[in-house]
Amino acid sequence: MEIKVIQWNISYNCKTDKISAFLNEKIEGHTIICLQEVLESFKNDIVEQLNPTDYKFSLDLRKPGKLEGRNRKLGLLTMSFGGTISISHLLERSLLPERTLATTIEFEKIKIKILSFHSLTGVDYKRGKSSQFASIAEYLMENEVDFFCCDANEPRTDSFELSELEFWDNGDKGKFPSLIFGTEKVHKLTDSIQSIKHELTELPVSYKTGKTFRRYDFIYRSEKWIVKKLEYLYEEALEATSDHALVLGTYKST
Repeated sequence: MEIKVIQWNISYNCKTDKISAFLNEKIEGHTIICLQEVLESFKNDIVEQLNPTDYKFSLDLRKPGKLEGRNRKLGLLTMSFGGTISISHLLERSLLPERTLATTIEFEKIKIKILSFHSLTGVDYKRGKSSQFASIAEYLMENEVDFFCCDANEPRTDSFELSELEFWDNGDKGKFPSLIFGTEKVHKLTDSIQSIKHELTELPVSYKTGKTFRRYDFIYRSEKWIVKKLEYLYEEALEATSDHALVLGTYKST
């Protein structure tokens, strides 16, 4: 079986008609789309324009409180094309659980488990970012998933080699992001870039902080899936009014 997986932080300042048009170009066959920074109005527009087979929205599972701020109104949207979502839940032990969304999607009697999450920023949340990573790492350690997609707001220094990655210090000296992305990772999934690094002369870009280009967006895969193709579409995503690259992976089951 072949499947496409899309990871994209669309930005709360985006134009949903352009977002939907760009996504529509990438949907082909069995496709899973994981989006972050999705306002409820964005969800309604995107679902109406793309008409997925099934979808789940994290803010339907944990609705913002009447007195809560804008930061509690940024949700995650997972859409399936060709498959139905049989299970969905948030990581309730995580800080701001609506920034996580775990789903099980059934395609032709094959179940695919995928976790989407949006890391908190260290600038705004300090040790809260570390706490969130600890909860997500625990979930990945204790649960078998096929893929996870995320805007990680990490690493500080990127590399093809795990031993050379450096993470931001949010009161933990980079310990907790390392449990997910670094040499101390507690799960068995692999950054998809590792499968194609021999084809690349430099690391792709997915986001810009100040004057520095970074790779903050990832699709990790289990050993049950082979990477056929991986693309970081940064300039095209900016034209579609996001500030993050759209990451598109094509995978074949082993």
